[in-house]
Amino acid sequence: MFATIRFDARLARGDSEEHIEAARTMFDPNILTIGFARRVAGYKRWDLLLSDPERLEELINDSDRPIQFVFAGKAHPQDQGAKRILQKLIEWQRDPSVRQRVAFIEDYDQEIARQLVQGVDVWMNVPRRPQEASGTSGQKVAINGGLEFLGARRLVD
Repeated sequence: MFATIRFDARLARGDSEEHIEAARTMFDPNILTIGFARRVAGYKRWDLLLSDPERLEELINDSDRPIQFVFAGKAHPQDQGAKRILQKLIEWQRDPSVRQRVAFIEDYDQEIARQLVQGVDVWMNVPRRPQEASGTSGQKVAINGGLEFLGARRLVD
């Protein structure tokens, strides 16, 4: 599905064999795929998803309706808070209970964005109002037959 998700990046970093194997076998086309890709900033609330990791693990590993996530983004070099959010996401992604269903794509660019908006079933967008800009990525997903999830905007403000 996503040509840019490759196991060789994990191999080059010296990741564990289990983590490398997870990259080879992830992304089942029959499982609901949720995408979340954008510049990393506090108001975009990347870490909102990780606020209840036990519940999230239940959803990912549900025997009847599992879900999988693909994340992509970059932090501004000066934004230490955004860097911590990415570190938390990367650490969570390596958890053996979720690593088959969670991927973070490094070196996010326009080509990766194009593949994501064409390849996910649902685009997640949970910014803190009114700080979000135009939200065009969600519109692009809809044009490509996906759905945009905006429901969590009011969970934590």
